[in-house]
Amino acid sequence: MARSHKVDISGLLTGGRQLMLVEDEVPIEEFEGISFPTPAQVQLEMRCVDRLLHIVGTVDARAHGICDACLEEVDVPVHAELDERLDPNTGRDNDPFGESNVLTGSRLDVADLAQQVVLSEMPMGLRCSEDCAGIQY
Repeated sequence: MARSHKVDISGLLTGGRQLMLVEDEVPIEEFEGISFPTPAQVQLEMRCVDRLLHIVGTVDARAHGICDACLEEVDVPVHAELDERLDPNTGRDNDPFGESNVLTGSRLDVADLAQQVVLSEMPMGLRCSEDCAGIQY
């Protein structure tokens, strides 16, 4: 049975809680030949500010693939800083492609949020180093 990475945020939205901390390890799905062999480390602080869900935190993952220059295997760290304000009234049900598409009712999908954030931080192509000379003949 797959583990759920959905967090109930109803306490924040109703004002019953002022701060919610979330620490989780979530799998990141392969994307265009780049794999993520270990779960991403997610640390979030969430609060309700002006009727919006304010999320601050970090997501750290490791990407594995082929260097676009020399074609050697490469493992690179991916670090993303989050500072998002999401409208809980326009979640995935209302706008599946909108900014708040990680919300379904009063539940935040931490795995989906981490996936989106990690992929947005990925470069157009992996490089083993900034000064990689590419394939040598």
